[in-house]
Parts: sequence; C-alpha cells; structure tokens
Amino acid sequence: MKKLFLVLILTISAFALDLTFTKAFNNFNKGTRFEQTDKQKANQYFQKAFFLIQQMQHKDTSQVNYMLGEMYSNGWGIEQNYQKAEKYFLKAINLGNVRANCSLAKLYIQMGKSNLARKYLNYALSYPSVAHYCKDISQNNLTIKGETK
Repeated sequence: MKKLFLVLILTISAFALDLTFTKAFNNFNKGTRFEQTDKQKANQYFQKAFFLIQQMQHKDTSQVNYMLGEMYSNGWGIEQNYQKAEKYFLKAINLGNVRANCSLAKLYIQMGKSNLARKYLNYALSYPSVAHYCKDISQNNLTIKGETK
C-alpha cells in the first residue's frame, strides 16, 4: 500500500512539473511573438514564464536552461545579465540543446568575444536543422544583422 501511495505521489508530482513547464514554455513563446510589436505585453508573458521556471528550478532540462539564457541575454521579463545568460546557454548545450549554440554565438558577439562567437556559430552551422536559427548572424564579419552599435 505504501508503494502504491508513493507511486501515485510521484506520478502527480511529475504531471504537475510537466504542466508548469508547458505553461512556462507557452508564456515564453507568447512573449517572443509580441517582442517586436508590443514590448509591454511581451514583458508580461516573460515575467510569467520566469516565475513558472523559478518554481521548477530543480528540473534541469536543456529547454529550461535555453529559455533562461534567452531571457537573461535579452532582458526579457528580468534584468539583462550576460554572465547568467552565458551560464544557462552553456548548460543547455551540455544537456543537448544544439540551438543554444546560435544564441551563445550572438551573446559572444554582443560581448565582443569574436573567437568564442565563431566557435559556437560554426558548431551550430554544422547542424543543417539548426542553421536557420543563426540566419541573423553575418558569418563574414561576425555581426548581428539589423543591429546597430
């Protein structure tokens, strides 16, 4: 009976974590959709996503780390912090998120670390399914297209 109860509790906990992640992911995606058209609305979604992610901080997945990296890199819903963004992108990459290489390359461009930017950009471009996420990076001069300095 105790084992059955424990299995039931673990199942409910896993479902609750998955539901929290789904809500965080949906808010994150809504924020990215509004980022160019309604910054205030986007910020509200990013803040909701960040709050939900904080509730499941112990769920160390590549997607959670990727979302945190994007949020810190861009200042989406939280204060911009390149060091924290770098930390979360590296964790995402180590957990298998290949797309995070593009984001880390962009971050390194913004930080003026061109050697690291080229390293992560080249790694991302070696995956045809991921290369399109790097389309806003100019490979020749390592700049972000449409961004002014």
